[in-house]
Amino acid sequence: MTHFSRFAAIASIAFAFAACSEDAPDLETAEEESEAIPSVAAIDPQRAQAAGIEVLAAGPAEIRETLTLFATIRPNAERTQEVRARYGGVVREVAKRPGDAVRSGDLLLTVESNDSLEPYAIRSPISGTVLDRRANPGEAVEGSQTLMVVADLSTVWAEFAVFNRDLGRVRAGQLVELIGADTETRADARIAYVAPAGDRESQSVVARAVVDNADRRWVIGQFVTGEIVVAQTPVPVAVKHSALQTMDGTSVVFVETTAGFEPRAIETGRDSRDAVEVVRGLAAGERYAAHNSYWIKSELLKGTGEEE
Repeated sequence: MTHFSRFAAIASIAFAFAACSEDAPDLETAEEESEAIPSVAAIDPQRAQAAGIEVLAAGPAEIRETLTLFATIRPNAERTQEVRARYGGVVREVAKRPGDAVRSGDLLLTVESNDSLEPYAIRSPISGTVLDRRANPGEAVEGSQTLMVVADLSTVWAEFAVFNRDLGRVRAGQLVELIGADTETRADARIAYVAPAGDRESQSVVARAVVDNADRRWVIGQFVTGEIVVAQTPVPVAVKHSALQTMDGTSVVFVETTAGFEPRAIETGRDSRDAVEVVRGLAAGERYAAHNSYWIKSELLKGTGEEE
């Protein structure tokens, strides 16, 4: 039996003892055996800091159950304007191009009317960005023809395709975290709308989130991932995922003690991207190695010849 196998066996006995009556077997023998096991990695605070080991206190957390869906960034249609010709004529000047920023009232195009042969100005109805241009100088245009599209991109829409298997789990008001392709670009938003009818061809329903885009991080046409929070459950004790290590098939965290870091066998419960619930083995307030815990594991097993 390896060193940690004996440790894990002792931990299992302790768990069983907690669940049984007062007639459970005495643990003195197991405790005597544990004294012979090198169960603490003697790492002082200076070495821990140098190794990048971050120590946190275990405590309450909110476990979020999420549903992963994919979305496309689109202009906010409520802040988008199609700029049209009022009268048929010939385009004489195009003052703005796609990508240009405009203010309300800025000149966009000049068109010479077919009726009066006089030029008239077409100005931007809103402040925003020119997304599309559909006319060039010298072209004949018809009345009410769309010549440009201007959008206020300070907010955008993230539109998700929700298929039948997930439709019952998505509803307006839910929190969603958007994640860009680089995984570093992130933002929180809420589902604002779920379409009452689906698309026959794709067999999906559109769910939409309105996303703040004041810093222009989200680009029209960009594909993003959305983590929609479908349930939130508070738990009394949780740790970071990066704290968990496996030793001889047992989940452990490394608890900070005066002598170093002690491997503590734990039982985990529900988990989310940021935290995992600890059902047994760790109390709220106990300090544990939250990051770079693998380094402690390697120190503990150094020289034992054990491999995971």
